Amino acid sequence: MDASAIVGWEKSLWRLIGFSLVAIVALAWAWRVMDWVWFSPRRKERILRQQGFKGNSYTLMRLMFGDIKENSMVYAEALGKAINIRDPAAPRVMPFVHRTLHKYGKKSYLWVGPRPRVLIMDPELMKTVMTKHNTYKKNFKVTNHIVQIIVTGLLGLEGKLWSKSRTTLNPVFQLQKLKKMIPAFQVSCDEILSEWKNLAFTKDDGSCVLDVFPYLESLTSKVVSRTLFATDYSKDKNLYVILKEMAYLANQTTRMADLPGAKYLPTETNQRAKQIMSEVRKRLTVLIKERAKEIEAGQNVEDNFFDVLLNSELAEAHGIKNMNDLFGQVKLFYFAGYESTANLLVWTMILLGIHQDWQERARQEAFQVFGDRKPDYEGLSQLKVIPMILNEVLRLYPPVVELSRLVEEETKLGEYTIPADTLLMLPIVILHRDPEYWGEDANEFKPDRFAEGVLKATNGRPAFFPFGWGPRVCIGQNYSLMEAKLVLSNILRTFSFELSPTYTHAPYVVFTVQPQHGAPLILRKLK
Repeated sequence: MDASAIVGWEKSLWRLIGFSLVAIVALAWAWRVMDWVWFSPRRKERILRQQGFKGNSYTLMRLMFGDIKENSMVYAEALGKAINIRDPAAPRVMPFVHRTLHKYGKKSYLWVGPRPRVLIMDPELMKTVMTKHNTYKKNFKVTNHIVQIIVTGLLGLEGKLWSKSRTTLNPVFQLQKLKKMIPAFQVSCDEILSEWKNLAFTKDDGSCVLDVFPYLESLTSKVVSRTLFATDYSKDKNLYVILKEMAYLANQTTRMADLPGAKYLPTETNQRAKQIMSEVRKRLTVLIKERAKEIEAGQNVEDNFFDVLLNSELAEAHGIKNMNDLFGQVKLFYFAGYESTANLLVWTMILLGIHQDWQERARQEAFQVFGDRKPDYEGLSQLKVIPMILNEVLRLYPPVVELSRLVEEETKLGEYTIPADTLLMLPIVILHRDPEYWGEDANEFKPDRFAEGVLKATNGRPAFFPFGWGPRVCIGQNYSLMEAKLVLSNILRTFSFELSPTYTHAPYVVFTVQPQHGAPLILRKLK
């Protein structure tokens, strides 16, 4: 064989090897895709069904998208209808989950794309999931990309990073620090009440109709700026507005399929999300750098959340190194710090606007404890009726309707085996109204069920999780409750209120449960 023939043969061989390698890589990639969208979901479904779980079958009709299409249709239908104030909230705030439970029972699952989401309805198992946070992890890294943009900082961290961050921030929310925040709570409340007093009470009975929801959001936003960041609310105001818009975008996208690479598509939602985050990042970067310079110069070092966070970073890194981490933490607390308390307050006013007897009991307690003086910590700690009311509101309208966790490896949960890469859903709003734990009057507003504490209300069973449970319980729980008690005490001593005939009961979820059409109330000045 001559040299040219040998060279030709070698080229052909290398060509064949190249084609073969490409074919092997393509087949391997195709197999991984098929396993992800078909074989793995079918395996997980088989494991779940063998344990008695039921749900829609994962068929070709649900390939990749799961129950997304049906979920979106059911949700759109639910949002188009108001409900009665005494109706369960779940059919409106979690309509597809509610329908799944009604159809398949408490041992059921649904599909989020090709990944099953198992509903955990047993409160003891819920408690286990929330307690063992290193096994059952936050689901944000496998959720919609828009949600990932807004859920950052402490909420999105896991393992040692979370533990370190939580240890740094815990002191900010200890009782002694919260006591010092009370004057700032009061100033913000006084400003809103002054606005209400200056409204035109022109009707014959001295009343005025007012949608209180935006005012309560303004109040709690001012509190966050003053207590957590020591900043000027007038400069922060637009930040809250655009973060709220971001929350709306995130909520809308949770009802659509989030395909690989979807975040790179030039959709209107993606473009707006990028614009918002660009603006937020610019604002917060300037704020972080300015405050860091003040701290390094020995100026303006306080015990607020912002300064504690920056001091920790500066002490460890001798300068700001992790700007992205700081940005995520600051963004989270600006957003989460105001929203939960605003929603707790608005649902409290709505329910007390209906249940005048409880409004009057709470008012009498506020006058009895505080008289004409400003609320203080000693007085707030003596309240009995108002905390019962707040607990009942949190039961009926918890800030977060469900918690989701990701099981990365096959895991035993009680008697069940949960397949790897499976989501768990803990539908808090459904548990909070389950007659099995709360009695046949579970949908009724009865604060006296908490007269002897939470455990007595549920006969010793853990069925009340408005702020989560375990090590990852909401860090701002006591902050929110203290603020709510103070604000409600002030409102009750200044106004009486009832629902306006224009009120439409339509709870819905943005990130937290909110009144879709606002909260128009009839206010009357007491003095």
